[in-house]
Amino acid sequence: MYTPSSFKFNDEERIIDFVRKHSFGIFFSESEGRPEATHLPFMIRRTDNGNLQLIAHFARANKHWQRIDPNKEVLVVFHGPHAYISPAWYKEQQTVPTWNYSAVHITGTATIIHEKDTLRNMVVDLMHLHETESDGNWDPESGAETTEKLLGGITGMIIDVNHIEGKLKFNQNRSEEDQLGVINNLDEKKAPSVKEMMTELRNQRT
Repeated sequence: MYTPSSFKFNDEERIIDFVRKHSFGIFFSESEGRPEATHLPFMIRRTDNGNLQLIAHFARANKHWQRIDPNKEVLVVFHGPHAYISPAWYKEQQTVPTWNYSAVHITGTATIIHEKDTLRNMVVDLMHLHETESDGNWDPESGAETTEKLLGGITGMIIDVNHIEGKLKFNQNRSEEDQLGVINNLDEKKAPSVKEMMTELRNQRT
């Protein structure tokens, strides 16, 4: 990923937190010279030996999983807050529009999981995670019978992470006045999450 030094985002723990907050990613692999992509919810975890893994599952009917080569690297892309930035918001207006955005790219090797107990644990962990984050009150254990029936319709995947890189492009290369101009114009209607992230980055520098 092209990332000028002003926008580099390398802190591993912050990247893990980013992935947890923006966990719906795009999984890319290559088969017979052609790229293929599937949109999937992911979990990220650290193993007992300190390595990172991404956990996901496919609908079994999605044949993408059959074309994954365990000897080739795969890529998962996670997107965070983003927004159009007007040059009218800068103090110095002799410039052009841009787009502020955040992203994390993770590469690794994928292992396909068919073993039923492992699949069940993966799915239940994912449900618990998102029920907690959504303030839902549904207990995955209450749907255990239905979950058990549906396990035959999915295929699991574990990605052993080889490399992570992050990018936070939020006008860090511009003056303090220009950054404040952007923050002040990103109101609650336009892009509240971008405004929040820019304010956080600015506070970290002061």
